[in-house]
Amino acid sequence: MIDKEKPEVCISISSSPGTFGETVHNSSYKFHKINFLYKAIKTEDLRRTINSIRKLDVKGCSVSMPFKEKVIKYLDKVDPIAKKVGAVNTVLNKNKKLVGFNTDVFGASKALDYLKLKSTDSVLILGAGGVSRAIIVALKKMKVRKLIICNRNSRKSIKLGKLFKCDVEDWNNRNDIKTDVLINATSIGMLNNKSTPINKKSIRNFNKIMDVVVSNKDTAIIKEAKKLNISNVSGITMTFYQATEQYKIYTGLKAPIKTMLSAYNKKNSSNIII
Repeated sequence: MIDKEKPEVCISISSSPGTFGETVHNSSYKFHKINFLYKAIKTEDLRRTINSIRKLDVKGCSVSMPFKEKVIKYLDKVDPIAKKVGAVNTVLNKNKKLVGFNTDVFGASKALDYLKLKSTDSVLILGAGGVSRAIIVALKKMKVRKLIICNRNSRKSIKLGKLFKCDVEDWNNRNDIKTDVLINATSIGMLNNKSTPINKKSIRNFNKIMDVVVSNKDTAIIKEAKKLNISNVSGITMTFYQATEQYKIYTGLKAPIKTMLSAYNKKNSSNIII
């Protein structure tokens, strides 16, 4: 059992922080009776924040958009999976050295399991940021045959396509593409719950849909998928499972999944089942 007068502090950094991490991590610390504290922090100065983690001896740091790729240059070491992804969402302060990990790959794999993907499936991924990179690595491990990247910034999608040997489509053509699976790895739907990354009528082009946007209510694209009886998985699933891996990295303990889920549902008056 870890027992100190001063708690081990873990934080999450984002340009617009939510309460998810605080809810699930702090409930787990309480379950295991360890002296840890998790706090979400808003920041716009990544370099200064990382320097503060070193100076204040912060135990761990969860990294959210838009810092997952930028944070790497400030770290002492990067785990092989995170290096392959090219993005870090978890930082561990280990003996004064900052080590970067990527638990999004694990979270993405668990979420994709809900869709029962096959290697013969074709997948359209909207977005080309750190989350997209993690999802692509997860899909490559599953040996999915055809991946198409489509992003608002065409230079980013072309770069990602070359890096992971995926096809690339222009953002303006996204409503006309038909694949087995659609994955929304953009932030569309995060601030406006009525927004969808593609036209609602185009949702019929897919048999399975995954959204990475985290919300305690169904996003517009998930609502539409349910109306059309399309197999779907929401952003909370990927986020939840990546958090269980983070917990293990921070504490060395197995995450109490039932406790984490119960805390989330209680906080958000929801009944999500993982």
